[in-house]
Amino acid sequence: MTKSKPDEPNKPTPQKSAADRISQITNHISTPASTSTPISNKKRQKPKPNTNLPADYSDILTTIHTLQTLAQTPSPTNPGYIRQKQAGKLWVRERIALLLDPHSFREIGSIAGTVTWTPTPSTSPSPSPSSSPPELPSSFTPSNNIHGFGLLHNRRILLTADDFTLRAGHADGSLQEKTIYIEKLSLSLRLPIIKLVDGSSGGGSVTTIRTMGYAYIPPMPSFEYVVRQLNAGIPNLGAVLGPAIGLGAARVVACHWSVMAGDVGGLFNAGPKVVAGECEMGLG
Repeated sequence: MTKSKPDEPNKPTPQKSAADRISQITNHISTPASTSTPISNKKRQKPKPNTNLPADYSDILTTIHTLQTLAQTPSPTNPGYIRQKQAGKLWVRERIALLLDPHSFREIGSIAGTVTWTPTPSTSPSPSPSSSPPELPSSFTPSNNIHGFGLLHNRRILLTADDFTLRAGHADGSLQEKTIYIEKLSLSLRLPIIKLVDGSSGGGSVTTIRTMGYAYIPPMPSFEYVVRQLNAGIPNLGAVLGPAIGLGAARVVACHWSVMAGDVGGLFNAGPKVVAGECEMGLG
């Protein structure tokens, strides 16, 4: 009886083993067609802007234009404007237009001031309870000190001009930060600055005394930059075109050169009562 040999595993042939290895290597180094991404030289397109913005964003330029129009249009019924014209004085923007080269004025802070807003009725059939109705400006009281760039005989300058029709040019009708900004700007750009002064009392406003209960000494934070301008030789020119009182007088005095209108100009540190009191106390 012949014994059978135990089954031995089939040995792979060398040719089959080499072919398998080549196929395996090929699979490793090749990228499947389904996962390959063609390289494109096209630039990525920017997403289209959302046109369905809320009213306070989509109409912001119109609102700015409305405020600028209100600031640049004098009200014939404004008591301050009426008194200005009856006194034979030009409105502040008329002065700027006459002084500078035509159409060269570029205002800074044109919408700085106090706005009165009026809600508009909602046009949405079912407005969200969390959303407030859009508002439109119904009135605007701008700062009574106008700033900007301009050309004077084709030379670039900075300009500040008081609006006596608003709070009689008192400092409480202006914005201190705006005044500081224009002084710092003149120093940084080394541009001559012209100051048309008409009012600008610092702490002597009757309204301020009634509100606070006392007068105060103006802090005058902008004068640090005025002194630095003078030391740097940056021309400072002043024109007194009305009553230059207190802080307004100081602004003119701190100029290299100044001029006063003989018919409507006046420069003094304080009112007659204050001056009389100083004389009585031997302080004059």
